[in-house]
Amino acid sequence: SNLFQYGVHFFYEEGRFVDADLLDIFSIDFITGDKATALKDKNSIVISEKMAIKYFGKEEAVGKALVMGRKNNFTVTAVFKDLSPRSSIQFDYLIPFQYFWDENSSWLESWGNNNIRTYLLLKEGADAAAFADKLKFEIKEHEKDSNTELFIQPYGDVYLHGNFENGLLAGGRIEYVRIFFIVAIFVLLIACINFMNLSTAQASKRAKEVGLRKVIGAVPRQLFNQFMGESFLTVLFSAGIAVVLTFLLLPLFNEVTGKSMRFSLLDGQVLGVLVAVIVITSFIAGSYPAIFISEFKPVQVLKGQLKSGKGAGVFRKSLVVVQFSLSIILIISTMVVFRQMNFMQNQDIGFERKDVFSLGMEGEVAPNFETFRNRLLAQPGVESVTMSTQSPISIGNSTIGVTWEGKNPDEKILFTTLDVDYEFIQSMKMQMVEGRAFDRSVVNDTSNYIVNQKAAAKFGFKGEVAGQDLTMWERKGKIVGVVKDFNFGSLHSEIEPLIMRLPQKLSYGTLLVRSKPNESAIALKSTETLWKEYATGYPFKYSFLDQDWDEFYKAEGQRGKVFNILAVLSIFISCLGLFGLSAFSAERKTKELGVRKVLGASVPGLVQLMGKEFTILVLIAGIIGCPIGWYIMNEWLMDYAFHVNVGWVTLLIATAACLSVSLITVAYHSIKVSLVNPAKSLKYE
Repeated sequence: SNLFQYGVHFFYEEGRFVDADLLDIFSIDFITGDKATALKDKNSIVISEKMAIKYFGKEEAVGKALVMGRKNNFTVTAVFKDLSPRSSIQFDYLIPFQYFWDENSSWLESWGNNNIRTYLLLKEGADAAAFADKLKFEIKEHEKDSNTELFIQPYGDVYLHGNFENGLLAGGRIEYVRIFFIVAIFVLLIACINFMNLSTAQASKRAKEVGLRKVIGAVPRQLFNQFMGESFLTVLFSAGIAVVLTFLLLPLFNEVTGKSMRFSLLDGQVLGVLVAVIVITSFIAGSYPAIFISEFKPVQVLKGQLKSGKGAGVFRKSLVVVQFSLSIILIISTMVVFRQMNFMQNQDIGFERKDVFSLGMEGEVAPNFETFRNRLLAQPGVESVTMSTQSPISIGNSTIGVTWEGKNPDEKILFTTLDVDYEFIQSMKMQMVEGRAFDRSVVNDTSNYIVNQKAAAKFGFKGEVAGQDLTMWERKGKIVGVVKDFNFGSLHSEIEPLIMRLPQKLSYGTLLVRSKPNESAIALKSTETLWKEYATGYPFKYSFLDQDWDEFYKAEGQRGKVFNILAVLSIFISCLGLFGLSAFSAERKTKELGVRKVLGASVPGLVQLMGKEFTILVLIAGIIGCPIGWYIMNEWLMDYAFHVNVGWVTLLIATAACLSVSLITVAYHSIKVSLVNPAKSLKYE
């Protein structure tokens, strides 16, 4: 992002330095200006409609001058329509890449640099694989020591398929799409099981209808078609309700997930999926009940001798086991996702991020940092002040240009680099495991280094690391200390080797201010007052490190919420099925329970008798679901370098939760039937 100024208006805007070809490669609709010449001059700028209104209101934007960074003038040459919020690439301004090149040509000319994104538009009908083969070793032709191999990827796949390992696709957001799809199938399958269970369990209520129809000539196929038709109508009616609920709940879903998804039955793909789901669900839910009911024997039915048979009972029990196995898997998954999200938010990352806020050092802050720092330390609410070239939770710079005594010249190790202030270690409350932090009283420290434990292990020194010589980018110095490893990136990744040094000339960076406990508001006000003096006109744009850390996992938290909703929904549907099935089971045993009560059985004893069967079924489901749930979540946790363990307690809680729900449900119906007067029970049927 960059600061822009027009008159008294100052705003930070997100944009890109681009070649003019980008306007042809991507679909960017211009409102005013000529697309062919808009980026011809390196001091031209193309802005969004939103940005134009923000700065110029109703005035014509084209021809107006904007100042970037308080010193660089750009002329607006075109205005484009605001990009769709559903676009994976977002920007509000475009500046010719030539401007960026002229400012940074010293490092951009190196073929070893990989900071710039390249988009290609192949000719229609071109062989993408053949082109990729030609491009593969392009860098090696210019950098003989490089082992980097280039590859191309269709831009439409980038958003969902964005993770690569050694140049090979290794997943991305598509993994979460698959997870949600599988969970949705689980929920639908549980609902189908409910339908099958309740349909076959209550088959006796339709036995006489089936018997009479068979007597007057109906064949099994006709009956099968009838019951399948009833299943189809039930699913069709449910689909109508689901469509209405989707329209009503989509705004809430978008709010929870931070998306802007749309749902339209006019979309051929959506309509096709809906029809397929209706047909498949109708078949899965209705096939077994239709076969079961259509095979009734008329003679037995009309004599009142209908029995569901051992096969139907076993099938129903099997479905209950499958249903609760799926529920147990989902409960395990929900618990593990919640624990991992909580773990990431509260993990000790090696320094204390609470009460620390950061902001970019604009204006005269960086050139006068020492004065600014000393003055800020004297202000109310401020405990300590330091700086680093990047935020300590998001360090992106790295190099292989590091040498030391005994290094293998053929070994290329990538070290993350960070320039810091003298007080960085102390202000961030990091721990030194060897040596010391930088010291203002030691003149040579301007050439010295502090490394983390991962870096120290790479050097292979015998004995202490502190005091050893180290050279980075031709700057020779000594390692004065080893800091305890801290996370300077997402918990998805391992901690990388890190080298810290003092900046030779401070021209940019991140200001880090630690407030006194519970005095953040006071420290912010103190910093803002001084900021206006040193960075006049620059917006006071700050963020707290703990909030930035949470932002790392915002998308994962949103996905976790969706997953939890699906899991709760599936468990609720399972309970509905169990509620109906246990009610039917208790109803069918009304006479048996009445006889047992007359013979002296107590209500608790009758409840225990009824609950025994379902207890066994849930325990079997636990034996099946726990290993599967453990395996699935263990694989998911492998995506995180730092994570919780699934643990046997999670498996136990998931099984106990399902068992509790089933027993409460069965107990309710059992008590209800058991409390009926035996005289009435024995009149049953």
